[in-house]
Amino acid sequence: MELPVVKREYQNGMYTTIPYFLSKIIAEIPYLITLPTLQLAICYFMIGLRGELMAFLTCIICCICIAWSSTGLGWFIAATTGDLRIASAVSAPIIMPFFLFGGLFQSDNTTPVYFEPIKWISWFRYGYHMLMINELKDLKLDCNNVTPCPNGTIILQQFSINPDEMWWPNIAALLIFGTTLSIFAWSCLLCRVRR
Repeated sequence: MELPVVKREYQNGMYTTIPYFLSKIIAEIPYLITLPTLQLAICYFMIGLRGELMAFLTCIICCICIAWSSTGLGWFIAATTGDLRIASAVSAPIIMPFFLFGGLFQSDNTTPVYFEPIKWISWFRYGYHMLMINELKDLKLDCNNVTPCPNGTIILQQFSINPDEMWWPNIAALLIFGTTLSIFAWSCLLCRVRR
C-alpha cells in the first residue's frame, strides 16, 4: 500500500530505501515485543507451564524471536510481490512447508532425507526446540506410581531434541533468519523502487 508513495519519493530524491526500511523496523519493534509478551502474560500461567520467572522470560524471548523471523518473511513476501492480494495468496503455501517440518508434527529423525533442507531452514523448528527445552528440561513428572517414570529430559531425547541447545543454535538461528529475511526484503524493495 505504501509502495507507490515510497517509489515516488525515492525517485524524487527525498530519501533512500535504507532510512525508510529502518524506520519501518523501528516502528514495528513495539509490536514485536508487546504482542507476544501480552499474549504470554495472559495464557502462560493459565496453561500451567513452568512457574519460574526465568522460564517465563525465556518463553517471551523465544516468542519475540519467532515473531521477528515471521515478520521478516512477511516483509520479504510483501516487497517481492508488491500487491496485498498476491502476498496473501502466496504466504500460506510458502509458510506451510516450514511449519510441517518444524518438528511439531514429526520428530527430526523421521523427516525424509529429501526434506532435510526445509527442516534446517525452518524458524518454527528452532522456536519449537527452544520452547520444548524451556518447558521439559529436568522436569520431574508425576506418573502416579507407574514405573519407569521418565523425566522431561528423556522426553526431549525421544523427540531428538538436544536439551543442552537452549540458546545456541536456537535463538541465534531465529535472529539470523529474521535479520536475513529483512535484508532480502530491503533488497527487493530497492529493486522495486528503482524500476
